[in-house]
Amino acid sequence: MKKIKKSNHVLFCVSIVFCLIVSLPGLANAAPIHAGPQFVDGYYADPDVQIYNGTYWVYPTRSTQVGESDTGAKSVDLFSSTDMVNWTKYSNVISSANISWLQHSLWAPSGAYRNGKYYLYFAANAINGDGQLGGIGVAVADNPQGPYTDAIGAPLINVVRNGAGPMDQDVFIDDDGQAYMYYGSWGECNVVKLNADMKSLGTWSDGTVYKKVTPAKTGDNDYFEAPKVFKRNGTYYLTYAAGVWADSSYKVMYATSSSVTGPFVPQGIMLHTDTTTADGPGHNGIVQSPATNDWYIFYHKRYLSSSQRVLAFDKFEFNADNTIKPIEMAEEDTFDDGTDTGWTKYGGAWTVSGGQYSVASNPGAKALLDTNFSDVIYEADVTPGSTGNAGLVFRVSNPGTGTDAYQGYYAGLDVPNQKVLIGKANNNWTSLSAASMSLTANTKYHVKIVAQDASIKVYVDDMTIPKISVTDSTYIGGSVGVRTYDSAAKFDNISVQSSRYETENLFVSATSGDKHSMFGNGTGRDLNLSGGFGTALDANAVNDFVTYTVNVPEARSYSVRVGVKKGANRGQFQLSVNGVNHGLVQDLYSSAFSYVELNVATITFSSAGDKSFTFNVAGKNGSSSDYDLSMDYIKLVPN
Repeated sequence: MKKIKKSNHVLFCVSIVFCLIVSLPGLANAAPIHAGPQFVDGYYADPDVQIYNGTYWVYPTRSTQVGESDTGAKSVDLFSSTDMVNWTKYSNVISSANISWLQHSLWAPSGAYRNGKYYLYFAANAINGDGQLGGIGVAVADNPQGPYTDAIGAPLINVVRNGAGPMDQDVFIDDDGQAYMYYGSWGECNVVKLNADMKSLGTWSDGTVYKKVTPAKTGDNDYFEAPKVFKRNGTYYLTYAAGVWADSSYKVMYATSSSVTGPFVPQGIMLHTDTTTADGPGHNGIVQSPATNDWYIFYHKRYLSSSQRVLAFDKFEFNADNTIKPIEMAEEDTFDDGTDTGWTKYGGAWTVSGGQYSVASNPGAKALLDTNFSDVIYEADVTPGSTGNAGLVFRVSNPGTGTDAYQGYYAGLDVPNQKVLIGKANNNWTSLSAASMSLTANTKYHVKIVAQDASIKVYVDDMTIPKISVTDSTYIGGSVGVRTYDSAAKFDNISVQSSRYETENLFVSATSGDKHSMFGNGTGRDLNLSGGFGTALDANAVNDFVTYTVNVPEARSYSVRVGVKKGANRGQFQLSVNGVNHGLVQDLYSSAFSYVELNVATITFSSAGDKSFTFNVAGKNGSSSDYDLSMDYIKLVPN
C-alpha cells in the first residue's frame, strides 16, 4: 500500500462508502489517505475489512489459479497490517481441505469477532435454488489468521428467499450486541438475525427468519449484490453494488435507514468507473480508524487495460447532512511499502528502497501507471544523477523499450547542462523548450506538470511561477510515469489528479428546492461525459441555481471552462464565485443533445482555497421547454 502526501492540488480526493467495524482495544495509528495503484500484490476482489487489536484485516476473494478454471478458487487468503502500508499475507486460511461440502467457487469472505472467537463467513458452490448443496457457510478460529475450520459442517443458509441468492454476506453487530447478517445477489437483499453462537439463525418477532431489505428500486442503479452495513450518528448505512460485475457499469451505491431492517432509501452513487484511472470498482468493505475517526472504503477495481481485479482503498468523508461525498479514485504512490506494485517497466533496472523508486542509468528507461489523463496536474519528487537527465512522462501511448519508444511528453532535470527541459517523443525526440536552472546531482526537486488542452506548464520547487510554459497539441491523453535518460535517478511522492473538477464528485447544493440528480447513470455510462457521469439541475425558474465547492490551487488568473450538455429543455446561466458574477450569460439550448466546453469567464483569484462556484439560472431561450442545467466538469486553466 502507498502512504500519500496530500498536495494542495488534490481536488476533493474524498471518498465514500461503508461497512462493518469490529474493533478491540489498542487500535492503529493514523493511516494513509489512499492505497495508491493497489495495496497488495496479486489479483483479488470483494474485500471485507475488520480491525482486531490494532490490526487491519482484509478478507478478499482469491482469483482463480491454474487448475481451477472449471471449479473456481477453493481457498481464502487474508492480509493484515498495523499501518495500512505494510501488509502480511496469510495463505489458505480455509480451503476445500476443511470444508467437506465445498465443490467449487469459494468467494466473498467476511469476518466477525465475538467472545474470543474469530468467524469467517463465506459463499460456496454458487447454488441457484433450494435443495442444492451450497450457499453461505461459517468457519471459526482462535486467531484472526486462522486456521479456520467449518463451524457446522454444512451451509448456514442454503435456500433462496425473497429472490435473494445466498451469497455476498456481511455481519453487522449493533450497539445492543445483536448480530445481523445481510446477504443477497440477483437484485435482492435479505437480513437475518444471528444467535449468540454466531453459527445459527434466530427469528424475528413475527416468527420469520428472513426479512427483505432491498433498497427501493427506481430503475437506475438498483441493488444487485454485495451489501455492507454500518451505523453512524444513529443512521444505518447500506452500501451495495449495482451494474454488472464484469464491466464498467459496476459501481458502489448507498442507502440509509433509521432501522436495522429498513426501509433503506437510496441516496446515490459513491464510487464508479473513472476513465482516467480505473474500471468497474465495487464490492466494498468499510472501516473507521479508531485513532483518527477517519472512514475508509476498501474495494476492488480493474486497471484500464486489464480484466483482472486488484485491491484498493480510499478515505471518504461525510457532508454536514450525513450524506456521503463521492469518491475520487486517486493515483498516488510514496513507495513506503517497498514495492512498485501497479507500475509497468520498459527497460532499465528498477528498485524500491528507502521509500523511493530508483533506476540505474539507462538510455531511456520508463515506468508507467495504467492511466489515461488528458487535463492533468502531475506532481513528484525527482532526484537526478550527475549525468544525463531524469523526470516525468505524461500523455503517453504506445510505450516500448528504447530511448524514445513512446508517444507523449517528457519534462526532465538535466544536471550537466543546468537546465529544465521539455519535449515530445514519437520514436524520435523533438525539443519543445528549456530553461536555465541551478541543479545539483543527487538532490531532490519537486516537479509539477500542469497540462490542460494545448497548454503545458512545468514547475520545479517554486509552485507559483512555471519554469517552462509551452503550447503543443500533438498528444491529448495517455499514461503518466517516470523516465531516465542516461541518469541514475530516484522518484517519490507521486500524485496525479485530473484538473477537471468533476461535478458529480463535488459537494452539490441546489437550495432553491429544485431536484438535482446524476445523468449518464443508467446501466451504461454516457461515454460523452468525462468519467461517464454528470449532474443535472431540474430547474423551473430564473434564480434557481446549483453550487459547487471548488478548491482553487493557486492565487492567479484562470480561464474558467465548463463542460455541459446542451438540449431542448436547457436554460441559460451565469457564473458567480463567492457571490460575485463573472462572465456573460451562457445559453444551453440546442435542438438536439450536444456536448461542449464553454469558456465562461476569466477570473483572478487573490488567494488559493475553497471557493463557491454557483451557476445561476438567468432565463431560457425562447425555444427552450425548460430551465434545466446539465453540468459535466469545471476546469481552471491558468493564464
